[in-house]
Amino acid sequence: MVQSVYNSAWAALTGRTAAAQLFSSKTASTPSLTAASAGDSVTVSKLGKALTGLAAKAFEHLDSDSRKQLEGLVESGRVSADDAVKGLRSLAKNALFNRFATEGGHSAEEQQMADRMKVQREQSAAAKAAENPDHGAALKDLDQLGEVQKNGSISQEDVSAIHRSVSERLRGFGVSGKLQFAREEGALMEAVFKSKTNRFVDLDFGEDDRETSATTNKIASKDELAAAERLFAAGFKLENNAMARFAADYDIPGLGKGAMPAWSSFKPVSR
Repeated sequence: MVQSVYNSAWAALTGRTAAAQLFSSKTASTPSLTAASAGDSVTVSKLGKALTGLAAKAFEHLDSDSRKQLEGLVESGRVSADDAVKGLRSLAKNALFNRFATEGGHSAEEQQMADRMKVQREQSAAAKAAENPDHGAALKDLDQLGEVQKNGSISQEDVSAIHRSVSERLRGFGVSGKLQFAREEGALMEAVFKSKTNRFVDLDFGEDDRETSATTNKIASKDELAAAERLFAAGFKLENNAMARFAADYDIPGLGKGAMPAWSSFKPVSR
């Protein structure tokens, strides 16, 4: 459901959500019900006033460093609150679609196309083997070379020599054959993607759809994508899997909630 500013403020005051980062008491470092009842005023930041729906839910799943970073960009004027909300909404929609595409399974038509892709890959491998019987063995030798390199048990000169030899052995499968299989596989992959997109668009996300007419821009509208680009251009860095965690915690129609992944980050995450 769409989270109103008043609900956000109440949640922040009671410490129930990550949105508490957006609210600050003028006379106390940590807002509380006691401070509010004593007459302390509570200010709502620009971003706090703007956050609703998917953007608010996505914000709640950011680590504290990312929340502070985003809040700072808005307060400094480097990013508008509107761009921050639209950018977060774009990231949220993308994460939801990725989870749906991964966990939602194939429709009967998509399964048929997936089976055709499998057959084409097998035919491509057979064609390569027919034109160059040494193709499979050469690939195995290339894999073994990689393992030997990891162990550090071969000189760079030997690596270069073996690599040149394997490269020569891998030649032979005609360019026209490669292009044919690539085009056919690409067309099938595009068809599967389009089918999954259409099924995703047909899902009913309730208020999270109606807040932005998302039934016509279920994955992301042009202005949301542009806002996300401006957000990152201004210096916003999302260096962890916060959006995957958001998507796992979201009740996608037909899928429900997923298994919450552990935090994965390029740096220590503060929560």
